[in-house]
Amino acid sequence: MALPLLNENPEYEMIIPSKQQKVSFRPFLVKEQKVLLIAFESEDKDQILKAMLNTLNACIDAEVELKELPSFDIDYMFTQVRAKSVGETADVRIKCEKCEHQNKVSVDLGAIEPPQNIEKEIVIELTDKYSLEMKYPNYTELFATIDKKSNQTETIMKFIISCMIGLITDEERISMKDESMSEKQKFLDSLNASQFEKLTQFINNLPQLEQSVEFICESCGAENTHRLRGLEDFFL
Repeated sequence: MALPLLNENPEYEMIIPSKQQKVSFRPFLVKEQKVLLIAFESEDKDQILKAMLNTLNACIDAEVELKELPSFDIDYMFTQVRAKSVGETADVRIKCEKCEHQNKVSVDLGAIEPPQNIEKEIVIELTDKYSLEMKYPNYTELFATIDKKSNQTETIMKFIISCMIGLITDEERISMKDESMSEKQKFLDSLNASQFEKLTQFINNLPQLEQSVEFICESCGAENTHRLRGLEDFFL
């Protein structure tokens, strides 16, 4: 005799920030939560990302290429599914600005707003004749730029290259897909400091999850205001 399924899964709706597409989703089940817990305990970012994407694929009732979505979309969607699955709050550890004591702070996931200032088309003017078309990075591209052997400047340059999709001139648009990595590196090396700064600002100002939290340090009693940024601040 087959055992009964105990719960009917409720459906909720959310908007994918970059696409402004409404999708329905269900809370994740124990089988999915178990995989997530194992992934987060491993502290392996590739394993965590795979578990997050598999969970979203299972829970979202829509045809969406999750691997192609910007990283901030995945972050926001995961917080929404997680909030409806195991509770609207998450406990995070935040260091006191005064005494550096690690405080356990409860964060209201339901109050998290979608990332702001999302542009549909990103074109950065480099000269009067040349503009660079950029895109927001997905998690696969984000992780591909992380190399412990690379210094910060090299990592930023790899990151910028992964976001370049086209060079626009007065006469044509050159697709970066058709160019080799060495050609893209040479192009980036040829920029002056002002032009490179424009691209660095784009990287530094990527949309992301943000929420301001206030707490009183349990050790010294100091009042703190801290801004959480990105999925790692909320869960990792």
